[in-house]
Amino acid sequence: MQKYDVIVIGGGHAGVEAASASARRGAKTLLITKSINDIGALSCNPSIGGPGKSQMVAEITALGGVMGRAADSAGIHWRTLNATHGAATQALRAQIDRELYHTAVLKILSQQNNLDIKYEDVESVDIYNKTINDSYSANAIVFTTGTFLNGVVTRGNERISAGRMLDDGNYQPADNTIAGVLQSLGFKILRLKTGTPARIRKSSIDFSVCEVQMPDNPHDWFVFGDENNNYECPCFITYTNEQTHQIIRDNIKYAPMYNGDITGTGPRYCPSLEDKVIRFPEHKSHHIFLEPEGLNSDLIYPNGISTSFGAEYQDQWIRTIHGLENAEIVRYGYAIEYDAIDARALNDLLQSKDIAHIFFAGQINGTSGYEEAAAQGLVAGANAAAFAMGGQPLVLDRTNSMIGVLIDDITTLGVDEPYRMFTSRAEYRLSLRSDNAISRLGAIGVDLKLTDKNFYNRLLDLKSKIIAENDTFYAGYIARNQREIEAYHRDASLKIPTDFQYTGLAGLTNELVEKLNATRPENIADLSRISGMTPAGIMVVLRKIKG
Repeated sequence: MQKYDVIVIGGGHAGVEAASASARRGAKTLLITKSINDIGALSCNPSIGGPGKSQMVAEITALGGVMGRAADSAGIHWRTLNATHGAATQALRAQIDRELYHTAVLKILSQQNNLDIKYEDVESVDIYNKTINDSYSANAIVFTTGTFLNGVVTRGNERISAGRMLDDGNYQPADNTIAGVLQSLGFKILRLKTGTPARIRKSSIDFSVCEVQMPDNPHDWFVFGDENNNYECPCFITYTNEQTHQIIRDNIKYAPMYNGDITGTGPRYCPSLEDKVIRFPEHKSHHIFLEPEGLNSDLIYPNGISTSFGAEYQDQWIRTIHGLENAEIVRYGYAIEYDAIDARALNDLLQSKDIAHIFFAGQINGTSGYEEAAAQGLVAGANAAAFAMGGQPLVLDRTNSMIGVLIDDITTLGVDEPYRMFTSRAEYRLSLRSDNAISRLGAIGVDLKLTDKNFYNRLLDLKSKIIAENDTFYAGYIARNQREIEAYHRDASLKIPTDFQYTGLAGLTNELVEKLNATRPENIADLSRISGMTPAGIMVVLRKIKG
């Protein structure tokens, strides 16, 4: 039996950040994943950043994480979105070369002390004895299993038990072992869905009828930049049309989302094309961003047309789109359903409220997106290391980070669809900008040994001028935010006992009691955010706490 401080299961974006953060804190860490190809895999759209997401990448960077550094090495098309707006809503987005990103992540992990990687399936999990595959044991375990839990891939009439499709067209097997273990432990299981579009041969596309979208030149970087990265690759835009929409409407009964074959809840903010056509009939066209999968790849990712239609229908409607009339479809789009836990079973450390040595990060918590997964991975890994070795936890909240907003939302409110971060979710977003992430979180990273002081000082020096310009611009709003933040912290300091009984409290409806028992809020700030909670209800709880 090989003994570790922390074991991380899953090598996607959450697993990479969890393993790296744990190891950086000095914990002897094992990362277990099915294949080397899982490491840093961009299994859906090949991009990093965007509104709400680039702020989290900046926060990951400030805490010593992997994603921003790897993206700087692998970016091939860079744009600052909302460039004419204020700094709080601006967002850096980079198109990423899949292979370069995978290589960059592998290189970063290979240079990390205290970290071992094993490529194998997880066939047995003993939660109480803290062992995996009867071969490895640890003081803490982090689950970052992505879409693999009871995964089912659907394309038309085809339904396959799988975690996702590989580049060669084969499928990775779904994970039924961990899903069964979590259900037996009493975790509430959600059934969610996501999807991906077809991949199209670049040489079969007529780009001359598409809009060209050139990258910014010069452009920003996520961290310091990469002197070896001088790549500039254009993207293109085309549109669906009425003919496309008519084919979809005529055949909607064959779409698994509409004939009942798919029951999982999909992301409202990233719907399939058939969903967009049916839900928004007034729209006569929809954008499609034709994004290269890499400098040397002959594949184009058509962002905006994810689907679960069968191949025969994808063939029909894809070829009605301008520029794609002769499209060679290399891999057809599909939907994937998977299990996730109700994250209200976790505290703000992403630690189980009932089984203290297990932590969770990524899509298993009901979120969607690389950046959301990576952000949670860093927090879960850092806190698993703290638990395993008796160190100080990493505590982020709504007032100091977008990552804290994400964690507070999913652990306090839960999800009814895959959660995606937007700047609008953060009430203190004027203070939670990309530029000032290092001044907000860098010192915390140094104190917790997630990053070193030289890195902190170098990045703070690089950003200090723009931080001071932007802080001046938002000064009045920030001052008001500060008063609200102080009130939030007062409420957060009023702790609620873990065994607090809501049942039978006069003044709370049965529906609200059910929500509170499911969430078990840790403090009055969290309590106040539960849907349906009133000031009178808060006073009922406060009086009970104070006896």
